[in-house]
Amino acid sequence: MTCPICEAHKIGKDIIAQTEHWILRKAPEDKNLNGYCYLESKKHVENWQLLSLEECQDFGNILHKGLEASLVLPSSPDKVYFAAIAEAVPHLHMHLVPRYQNHSKGIGHLEQALGPGFLKAL
Repeated sequence: MTCPICEAHKIGKDIIAQTEHWILRKAPEDKNLNGYCYLESKKHVENWQLLSLEECQDFGNILHKGLEASLVLPSSPDKVYFAAIAEAVPHLHMHLVPRYQNHSKGIGHLEQALGPGFLKAL
């Protein structure tokens, strides 16, 4: 099976920033949510427990870059939600989902952003 995240990394599509071990990538336009992005491991790994200490520490660097990027959006979000399940696409990644003032709060907003199958994984 071909990994869509590994394939996206090969062509460098929609990369906002990167560190030694991580990529911050803009979510597809069909998400229809300004500022939605993904934090993705550069190596194909399916489980957080398989990361080295160095990779975990570097995750903080890319997370900070993602939060900084949300601050320079035309309209800064009130909050940025995180979701990391890696079941539908088995490549370690995290969704950074901005919530603006006019959006619903909580798990309902994540379900709307990630899609109706999101809650089935929980």
